[in-house]
Amino acid sequence: MSAGTHDLEVGGWAGRVMVFLRVGTQIVAVNVLVLLGTLAGAVVLGAYPALAAGGSLLARLAAGAPSEHLWREFWSAYRTGFRRLNVLGAPLTVGIVLLALDASVLAAASPGPTKAALTVGVVALTVYLVLALAILVPVARRYDDVSAARTWRFVAVSPLLSPVTSLAVLVVLVVLAVTFSYVPVLIPLVGLSLPLLASGWLVDQRLTTLDARTA
Repeated sequence: MSAGTHDLEVGGWAGRVMVFLRVGTQIVAVNVLVLLGTLAGAVVLGAYPALAAGGSLLARLAAGAPSEHLWREFWSAYRTGFRRLNVLGAPLTVGIVLLALDASVLAAASPGPTKAALTVGVVALTVYLVLALAILVPVARRYDDVSAARTWRFVAVSPLLSPVTSLAVLVVLVVLAVTFSYVPVLIPLVGLSLPLLASGWLVDQRLTTLDARTA
């Protein structure tokens, strides 16, 4: 093998390593930004704008066009979408409150048919809320000129009308949850950004297909 060919191979390998490191660094950085954004809004008001801003940066990363100014672009998107994302997230917040109430009733219930029915309801509601949030974040980003009512008409039925995508999102999130349970050190590093990246990419593929059909 000639020296020139060897140099090219080393250069290609080094380039791939640099790309991998850059992707990993951005995923960790977005995780930190989402946490900061959530805390900046006292959690309740900060979670949805932070997830949307972080999801936007991660979508660019997945598309091969990573941001050069993570901090500035995150907070710009956070401020711009603060009110809209909280309006869009309001139904989810109501659902989470209902889920918490159901869970408290379930914990106090005695074993029997009633508790079994409550368990099924709690699990179903949890799955639905997780899928709705996973769908809402990319939908809010892609269709930012659509009203909250129209957005939620789409989000509300999407888990049922796109079962393959919904199943794929659930499988990915379960795999990540199991991974985090065995490697908890990953949680503060990518505990939010990695699920956001993976679920956002899956939902984006489905939205792209739907857009092509209606074009």
